[in-house]
Amino acid sequence: MAYFFEYVVPAESGGAEVPLDDAENGFTVPLGETAERVVHLDALPARSRIAADGLEDARAEAEQLLLHSKADAGELYEDADDSLDAGSGRRVGAFREASGWSEG
Repeated sequence: MAYFFEYVVPAESGGAEVPLDDAENGFTVPLGETAERVVHLDALPARSRIAADGLEDARAEAEQLLLHSKADAGELYEDADDSLDAGSGRRVGAFREASGWSEG
């Protein structure tokens, strides 16, 4: 079973500017090389695959992931489809630094 941890990382220095290139969906384009629209983001969403044998191991790995990021909360998903799509799978817990884990 695949586990995924979704969290939001605050952008540094007042945010990040990201170009939108509808013609080349999925490609990163340096800001100086595009005339495409640019959006300003104050936070960057992330979905990371967690390698674990079970739920308790997945929770421990997710906590370690948060310790090494600027995020302070996230949601853990069990996803049989092994998808990187946000919200995919069954939510099995949520973590907040101040309060720990909550079920589903």
